[in-house]
Amino acid sequence: MEFSVSSRERKTPVLKRGTFGCLKGIPSVNVTIGCLLGCIYCYARGYPGAPAGGRVILFSNLAQKLTEELKRKRELPPVVLFNTASDSFQPHPDITRVSVKLMEILLDRGISVSLLTKGVVPRRFLEIARAHRGLVFARIGLVCLDPAYQERFEPFAATPTQRLANIEGLVEAGAIPEARIDPVIPFVTDTKASFEALFAELSVRGVKQAMISYLHLRPAVEAQVKRELDGFSSELIGGMFRGAGYKTVGSSTMTKLVPAEVRRRGYDRAREAADRYGVALSICSCKNPDMAGGLCTAGLGVAGTKGENANGQLRLL
Repeated sequence: MEFSVSSRERKTPVLKRGTFGCLKGIPSVNVTIGCLLGCIYCYARGYPGAPAGGRVILFSNLAQKLTEELKRKRELPPVVLFNTASDSFQPHPDITRVSVKLMEILLDRGISVSLLTKGVVPRRFLEIARAHRGLVFARIGLVCLDPAYQERFEPFAATPTQRLANIEGLVEAGAIPEARIDPVIPFVTDTKASFEALFAELSVRGVKQAMISYLHLRPAVEAQVKRELDGFSSELIGGMFRGAGYKTVGSSTMTKLVPAEVRRRGYDRAREAADRYGVALSICSCKNPDMAGGLCTAGLGVAGTKGENANGQLRLL
């Protein structure tokens, strides 16, 4: 598939503080509108103004604007989150270049960088992370080691093998990553064998912590699943949500959750495997408001991430 990246200058501030859940109060930056990874379950693809598949809008003036913004600030933020509605390392050199440049600007000023990616981590970023040990908080999104899953659900993301290599590179650079096992697909990636294989590979590469959550459906995601998956897979997933009503989850007022009992059993299987391989596993409280869990920004040392879940309970690892 050919990708189309168009440029646009950003008029509004680069850093924008989150307003809900684990992002609340923390400044973040998105270098693109839209994302090239094409994940079937991606809610950001349904945002108003998001380009159609294979197209993104890249903000071309971010480095200059960010530098000017930081000069005007009386107090620098302790951490900045990257690409909460896309991915820092999409498969296009211009996007990667802009992401890495912005991260370098922040790190050179002692500002920590937090990112989640399912792309290929570039060598240049690993060099920068090595030079700023202790300031890079990386999460690698990896749900399943089966290449067929990646090809079907995350068509333009890095392969499982490449993501495991990402982990090795980050560990060598002094930035031990957390694994983000999200979204778990019921009856597809939540088997005992799948979790066993995943945590075995994560553990041997030095991953100590992971966060997990099941798929949840917003209207746009539900439409994508029906449109882009084969009939059997679409019916299998749709059947799990059949009869479920929309609930308020995070910032969304239109979200369907996998039945609680299915999630509990799946999380129990995952936790059993994680415990066996010495990986501390947390449930994402933003996407599981009916369960005790943790915030994915806990541990960053910023306001709003005191290790508590959405119900005010302590996050216990």
